[in-house]
Parts: sequence; C-alpha cells; structure tokens
Amino acid sequence: MIDYPEVLTKDGSLTLKNPVFNECYHSSEGAVKESLYKHVLIAFDLVKKDEVNVLDICFGLGYNTFLSVLTQKRKLNIYSPEMDEKLVESLIEFDYPEEFRKIRHIIESLSKYKGYKDDRVRIELFIGDARDYVKTLKNIDIVYQDAFSPKVNKSLWTYEYFEDIKSVLNNDGVITTYSVATPVRCALYKLGFNLYTHPYDTVRKGTIASFAKLNLPEVDFNEKLRRIGGCECLRD
Repeated sequence: MIDYPEVLTKDGSLTLKNPVFNECYHSSEGAVKESLYKHVLIAFDLVKKDEVNVLDICFGLGYNTFLSVLTQKRKLNIYSPEMDEKLVESLIEFDYPEEFRKIRHIIESLSKYKGYKDDRVRIELFIGDARDYVKTLKNIDIVYQDAFSPKVNKSLWTYEYFEDIKSVLNNDGVITTYSVATPVRCALYKLGFNLYTHPYDTVRKGTIASFAKLNLPEVDFNEKLRRIGGCECLRD
C-alpha cells in the first residue's frame, strides 16, 4: 500500500492524506457520504439518459467512479485523469467499505491496467495532466469537479480550465463540486452557467452548474456581485 496517512472519516469510510498537496482526498464528513451526496446522487437525478458519459476530475481513490457504478443501472462511460500512478496501482490494497466487494474485479482491473470494460460499464483512466486530457473528450453529461482545492491546485479551477470543461459538456450536462469559493463560482457564472446548491441537509453545501434551468436551490450570483462589487476569477 502507498505510504499516505490513512484518515477515518465520520461515516466510517477511510480516505488518505496526500503529502504533496497536504490535503485529504475527502472531507471529514465521510468519503462515501461526500461522494454520494455532493456528486453521484444529485448528478444522476438530473441527467436522465440511458447512457451517461461522466468526467471524474480527478480519480484519486475512485469513490466517485465506484459509487456511480454501484448505484446506477444505466450504461456508463467514465473518463478520469489522475497524476498519481502509484496511488492508482495501490488501490488493489486499499480498505474500501464492504459494499465495494461487489466491484472488486473493477478495482483490480483499474489498479493493474488503468481501464475496465464490460457490457454496461467502461472506465478509462488517464495518467497525466487533466488539462491535456479534457481537451481530448467530447459529449460529456456529468463532470465531477473534485480536484484538490484551488488553494493548492489552482490550475484545475481557473477560468481557462472551466472554458475547456464547457467545450466538452453537453448542453443539458451538469457540473458538481464541493467548492463554494467566489472565484470558482465567478468563472462558472461568467461562462454562462446557472448556479445552484445541493438540496440535501446531510452534507455541507457545494455548487452545481448547468446551462439548463434546474429545480434546485439557486445561487443568486447577481445579488452577490452587487454586494461585493464584482468578482475576479482565477486565471492561468
């Protein structure tokens, strides 16, 4: 197993702390809880297609991808960049929750071969820079924007980065993220996204971005701009 400190979260699931970024892969609320309520459940409630293309930024411990597979019966095509190849290769030894035993074969395939495919699920891992990988994709329905925070990983939160995300996202697609940072929301707002927050009281609120109007609690960013006198996005 890779030598990253293990952290037990409040829902009983484990995460790791990355020594390079000095951040955990999940909040203390719970690795499973955060993944389900900030990303998977809300995204698939909004996207009704029988076949769904998912961009998981970044793969990390794979909770977003694995819980998508476990909770959804639809056909899934999941694309996920990850810089840390040694982390991916170590996941075969990671102590996942008991329910992940059902997809042990998928975890092993991704750990060994960086990919998996059956009649319903296709997962492609890209070891390298997410910014380069995003530009090779198209027709994405869901983006799990789950990179380390803008404070330590600015390049995956800039206006230019979200421009690239916009270019590969379908018109009825959605972006989910834990971030509520004003510069992040500013970039999404200036790129024409409607901004919403999560409807659940079980986790801290994040941000949901969509071109479409959604039946979710809306973020009144116009009012925000009036109060603070404008905003600045993160830039490359």
